[in-house]
Amino acid sequence: MDKKKIIELLRDDMRGEQQAVIQYLAHAYALGEGEIPGDIEEISRDEMRHFDWLADEIVELGGDPDMQRDPPDLSIAPPSVQMRKDVDLEQEAIDKYRRHMEQIDDEKIRRLLARIIHDEIEHQKKFRRFAEEFEQEGEPEPEGEGEEVSERLADIINYGVRHEYTVILQYLYHSFVADDWELKEEMENAAINEMQHMGWLGEELQEKGQQPDFNHEEPFLSRDHVANLKADIAIEDEVTQAYSNQIPEVEDEELQEILARIRDHEIYHSDVFRDLLEEAKERQRKARGDKSEATDESKDEPPSGAPDVPSIGSLRD
Repeated sequence: MDKKKIIELLRDDMRGEQQAVIQYLAHAYALGEGEIPGDIEEISRDEMRHFDWLADEIVELGGDPDMQRDPPDLSIAPPSVQMRKDVDLEQEAIDKYRRHMEQIDDEKIRRLLARIIHDEIEHQKKFRRFAEEFEQEGEPEPEGEGEEVSERLADIINYGVRHEYTVILQYLYHSFVADDWELKEEMENAAINEMQHMGWLGEELQEKGQQPDFNHEEPFLSRDHVANLKADIAIEDEVTQAYSNQIPEVEDEELQEILARIRDHEIYHSDVFRDLLEEAKERQRKARGDKSEATDESKDEPPSGAPDVPSIGSLRD
């Protein structure tokens, strides 16, 4: 099979992995605290690891990772029903990976798909066990049942969920296509941190009885590392200002602390990205054979209209 066909099959697999991540997180958040939701979040991390492995293979083959997803089932239902949906989704993944293994003749990729299938079989067993436990022991009450939350507060939290989801995809893609090890590692670390943020906000909203908005804006995806980092800095500066404006509106002290913590993380990301941008510019100059010092024009400046973002220290004063 030629590389283009293999790439398309692996891109299809990536869409299924992202679908599973979001569906499982939604089901975990709806269950609140406890052993089972913790186990489901662990399964979603396994799926994200698969997503990463598949992207790496696609890039190695010369293709572009697929940051789209198949549609997750986010409809509301009793926990036992949700777990049965997850059992079925795992079966769909197992069947698809097996079909792809039959079509692909690259032994390295076949070995990877076999490894993923092993995980999916174990996930399916767990979801089946969770469903049986709920069916036998009774369905838990939904998180935040009867609690009222203002439309504005829900908008603030969902703004954060959508932003964090967007940058997870953006930073992962920038990590996948990076040709510098430090850049790759730092972008992946930032994406992991943004996943934590999405989890904190998603759980917070679910605790208030509302399902998070698991949609995202269009991420900036390119193979130009300088352009990528400029876009990353711009989106971090924008959300830092947004969180700073939102915090005084929030009366819930716990949520205030969450937003402030996330905002300070975003400032850190922006500072790291600025350092990486200067390094990426230097690599570009060396690649062109240009040994001259950077001109004032090439210095990193905030995009036109960007907010004046304070430092972490000034925000804490």
